[in-house]
Amino acid sequence: MKKQELYKNITILIVTHNSERVIKPLLTLLDVNFPIFIVDNESKDKTKNILKKHNCVSKKIIFNQKGLGFGCAANIGLRKIKTKYVLLINPDTKINLNSISKLYEKTKIYPNAAILAPLHRNNDGKIHLPVRPFFYNKQKDLLNSNNFFGDCSVEYISGAIMLLDKKKISELGFFDEKFFLYYEDDDLCIKSRKNGFENVLLHDVVVDHFAGGSIGPPTIKNQWEKFFHMSFSRCYIEEKYFGVFKSIKISISIILKSAIKFFGHLVIFQFKKILKDIAYLYGALLFLLRIK
Repeated sequence: MKKQELYKNITILIVTHNSERVIKPLLTLLDVNFPIFIVDNESKDKTKNILKKHNCVSKKIIFNQKGLGFGCAANIGLRKIKTKYVLLINPDTKINLNSISKLYEKTKIYPNAAILAPLHRNNDGKIHLPVRPFFYNKQKDLLNSNNFFGDCSVEYISGAIMLLDKKKISELGFFDEKFFLYYEDDDLCIKSRKNGFENVLLHDVVVDHFAGGSIGPPTIKNQWEKFFHMSFSRCYIEEKYFGVFKSIKISISIILKSAIKFFGHLVIFQFKKILKDIAYLYGALLFLLRIK
């Protein structure tokens, strides 16, 4: 396959937010001939300067004046990109031309796939399957590294690295922008399957993903935002698919469990976990009160 076919059919889309630690290694590894579309969500570190200095054949950068959330920022790129496929990747990943080529070749084998994704290699060098059942599926995930021997159509695939069929994703309405952070990839995968498309995990493509690196080193602020939005979005996706009553029920459950954990961690002096407890409680409480 000629490289020109790849450059013509794939645009790389990256959403950044305080990603100075990881974005430069990613950009350095990427083939400069790919069109790259970057949406920055109000980075306060050196991310913007790094992005401006990066040279490639075709680059488009949008600097949002305020953080719009992952899904909303990704949608800005998805709506403007014209290529047949969009490679949506987190800043804390590393992907080379060979891996992109393998992903692209699989689109010819699986024409009904809206989403294709590789295996992940974690920080410790271990291979990870970035999949699980849908949030409402209580069945234990039976797919693991011991029984995964070939490409597989799955329910949920992590949004950290996705090769998206632009036409199919457009039919799905892109990401739901009511998810600020977390569960927007769950929702996209659910919509894909409900509309008759496939989400395919590939067994012979492995990409480095240093989970958590996209938002910078842990701080009180970004850890609060992480757990707050994780809680809020969990309540929202419950409401979206199962109605208000179910969302109220899970909101109250999260509030009660978080309160119990808070007092438990307080008693045994595990103060580092208290921030998570309060953020989870607050996210569910604000959802319950319809405040954000």
